[in-house]
Order: sequence, then structure tokens, then C-alpha cells
Amino acid sequence: MVKNFEIVGHSYFRGPWLTPGSPGAGVNTLRICGNVAILGGYNPTVYGALIVDVSNPANMQVLSFIPGNPGTRTAYLRVDCGRKIPAIGHSNWPENPNKPPAGQPLKSGVTFHDFSNPRNPEKLAEWNNAGGQTHGMEMDEKYVYTCGTMERSKRRNEEVIILDYTVATAPKVAATWHVMGQHEGETFSPLNQKNPNGQTDQFIQCHEIVKDGDRLYLAYRDAGVIILDISNPANPTEVGTFDYVPPFNGDPGVPLGCCPGGHTAAPVPHEGKPLPSLLILTDEHFNCPPGFGWVLDISNPKAIMVLSTYHVEGVNDQYDFATNKFVCKPGQQSAHLPWFDPRGRGALFYQAWYDQGLRAMDISNPFKPKEVGYFISPDFSVPKQVGRHTREAYGDPATNLIYVTDGNGGGVTVLRYTGPIPQRPPIPGAR
Repeated sequence: MVKNFEIVGHSYFRGPWLTPGSPGAGVNTLRICGNVAILGGYNPTVYGALIVDVSNPANMQVLSFIPGNPGTRTAYLRVDCGRKIPAIGHSNWPENPNKPPAGQPLKSGVTFHDFSNPRNPEKLAEWNNAGGQTHGMEMDEKYVYTCGTMERSKRRNEEVIILDYTVATAPKVAATWHVMGQHEGETFSPLNQKNPNGQTDQFIQCHEIVKDGDRLYLAYRDAGVIILDISNPANPTEVGTFDYVPPFNGDPGVPLGCCPGGHTAAPVPHEGKPLPSLLILTDEHFNCPPGFGWVLDISNPKAIMVLSTYHVEGVNDQYDFATNKFVCKPGQQSAHLPWFDPRGRGALFYQAWYDQGLRAMDISNPFKPKEVGYFISPDFSVPKQVGRHTREAYGDPATNLIYVTDGNGGGVTVLRYTGPIPQRPPIPGAR
């Protein structure tokens, strides 16, 4: 099903890099430099990164494959196009059939590569971290900002790690930052301890990082949104938070503690202004009711305000008064990652929504978001992940084409948005 999108191309990216029995490549993150794209493979189909020629989006061709470290997954990456360097995150993933050699430790962390020759990328360096976990990341021409564990991190308590890769063959830790309680020997604040049910623990974890100017916008699961000033990258400082758990539920008892709270905190583009005044927050809840999107006013980071929320009709907030429980469709119905169209001046973005595909959202009036288009892909269900697995959208700045990734082996679909494009930025939130 398609509204206000045109399908330009698609590929499953089948090849020897797939795990046995995979229908195609599952892809999480995608970035493009010129005619070359770097694709972060998504478990359980691809453990590594594909380098792809996208000069013809209707006939995309794999040029090379960078395998992930044994025992890890490589869902997250970023690219410094100017220096032709991708940074690839490697996170402990026991389901990877490629295991470390007997007696050798698992190597998680970040690897750096040179893809000046995309058919033969060269590994430049590797930074390894203790604890085995890495997650969302951001990158500029000097630093990689990643979520990951360190020596003192409690289990699955990724914090912020800033890596200096000025010398790409010798990356080093420039700074770290964490929420009090994430390290062994520390205690979480009362607001970061229990969920509203008073029984299960909150999930306090750096999940996704978005950089805008001298600030990092962190989605920190049940700790909500955290804004850091990194004008001095060696000394990140907190400038604002929005912690909404409680009263909103985080993890109400999902067996693996996945996935409550904030997934992405994306500042709205702010042409001509030094700092953003609006932010899109998405929750990633696999429980029922599932996660949705928020529009926040962050003009005063010390007093962040909710302007509105947005949902997919027929999925969220279906409540059965007879049982006093929410009722949800099978599959993952949660929101995921938003991506802004630069032509919309901050008022148009594309929202990946798992089983609900890709949704085009207009926030010209941030108090009343409206859906203006959608792309619902075929259902590429696999046994472990029922339903569509629309993960991310990335807009190529050179062509304005939108590359949509599927995590269930559905590869990548290339779209062109054909709907209305707002001609003005969103109206102000704070008055």
C-alpha cells in the first residue's frame, strides 16, 4: 500500500554474506556518500556491513562486504564521507553463528575502515570496550559518539562514549558520560528505579544519539531525553532532561527488558537559528500498548514541554474496558526512527514504524501532527519477528530519494516522496 510515495527501486541483497536460510538481507542503518552506500546488517540475516553501488537505485549492486567481529552484530554505523571512513559498531550477539575462536575473547566496540576503494575496503583500527555492548551512534569529522558499556557499567547499561579518531589508525576515548546509577557501586535516583507498577526495574540505557551543533540529543530509554553540551568534547555537560517514566510505563515485565522508553530524540531542523526549539521523540515499546511519537518544545531545556503526540490509527490506544487491558495486533507495532526531509524546513519527516511501515508526518502545526503519506511494504515475517520490520529511513541529500531498510530480510526499498512539501517551518511551540 502506497500513498504519496513512488517506488524507485528495491533489492534483497542476496549473496554469500547471508546466514543460511535467510530470504534476503536484513538491514538496519544506511548511509550514502556519493554513489556508494554503507549498510549495517541486521540480525539474524547479516552480521557485517555491505558496501553497495547505488548510482542506479533500480539496480543496486553489492561491491564488498565487511564481516562483523565473531559473536557480534553490526546494526549501527556512521560514515565520515569527507575522509571515506565508516565507523561500525560491534555488539555482543550470541545468536551470531560465527563464534570467536576457542580461547579467544569476544571483541565488541567500534572498527574504522577506509573505503576509498569500495571494492576493497581496508581496516584502519579497532577500539574495544569492556562489557560487550554497543548501540546507537553519531559521527563527525573528529569524533564518534556511541552508546556502549565500559569497565564499571552494570549489565546492559550502555553509557555515552566519545572516541577521538583524529588519527584514524589510533582511536582513543576522549570522554564518557553516564546517568548516576549506571556504574557498579552507584544507586539510581528515585525517578530511575522502579516502573509505575512498583515491581520491575526501569531500563536506564543510552540507546540513540543525534548530534546537532555542539549538543548531543540522547534517547535514554526509561531515563527519557537527555541533552548534553559538547562544546568541549572532553567534558560533556548536561543541559536538560525530560524523564517521563513514571508516570508513563517503561518495561512492565517483558522477559528480556526490551524495549521500553525513548528510542530516538531527533531535534527538528532550525534553519537560521543557533539551537533547535522542537524535538521529535519516539518510544520503542514492544509491549501493549506499543510505542508512539511525541513532539516536544525544547526551547528551554530546563523546562521541556509536551506539545502533542502522534499515533497510527487502529494500532495505538485500543482499550478493552471489559478486561481493563489494552488490545494490540500481533507483531511489533512500535514507532522507531524518524528522518527529516530537508525540503520541508523541519515540518516534514518520515517515521519508520515497524509493522506499520513508513509514515510521512507533517508538523507544520506541532500541536497537531498529521499523516500525509505512507509506504506499507510486503510482509517479510520471519519466525522470530512476526510482521513487517520497517526499521529506518535515510534521505540521500543529493537526490532526495528515501532509502527504507527492513530488518526481516526484506532488504532496502528506494522511494520518492510525491506528496505536499511544507513551505514554512513549524509554528513556534512556546509562546
